[in-house]
Amino acid sequence: MPKTLGYARISSDSQDIESQKARLQELGAVVVFCDVGSGSKLDGRDHLEAALRLLEPGDTLLALHPDRLARDTADLLSIGKRVVEAKAILRIHDPAITFDGSDIMGEVLLTLFGMIGMMEKHFIRARQARGIAAAKAKGDVYKGRPATIDAVAIKELRDQGMGATAIAKAMGIGRASVYRVLAA
Repeated sequence: MPKTLGYARISSDSQDIESQKARLQELGAVVVFCDVGSGSKLDGRDHLEAALRLLEPGDTLLALHPDRLARDTADLLSIGKRVVEAKAILRIHDPAITFDGSDIMGEVLLTLFGMIGMMEKHFIRARQARGIAAAKAKGDVYKGRPATIDAVAIKELRDQGMGATAIAKAMGIGRASVYRVLAA
């Protein structure tokens, strides 16, 4: 029996994904896959990958908006192609797009909204660059966002003989973060 798999994405942990999940369930998703991270690339979006692998013929992959799937034309079309290869349907709620590979208009709409996502990504980066330049012009030092990981504590734990896994568990962070600090 065909099923609807929902997909939700937020850009950062500080955002709330619950409203997306609830709306996808209201629209018929039996399970909702959620990722936290940038929509500008597909790398690292493990739950999207899992949803795509679970699709069976007749299933539907549902997202609320095109930018929740991707902010790049090629990535959005790639997702659509993978859905069609699974003999499934890609459905985007707003704007209403249904793509099953049988209608050129679905592909045109995916292309159009992929391009809009790319433009939006470009504008975000341009605004960020202008803000950095303005801060530097005023004499402010731009250093990026403040560090959230205590590098000194990591090094102290390492000096005490703890391994990266133990340090990560003790500090509630990922092991890759520990390795990054130790390599710096």
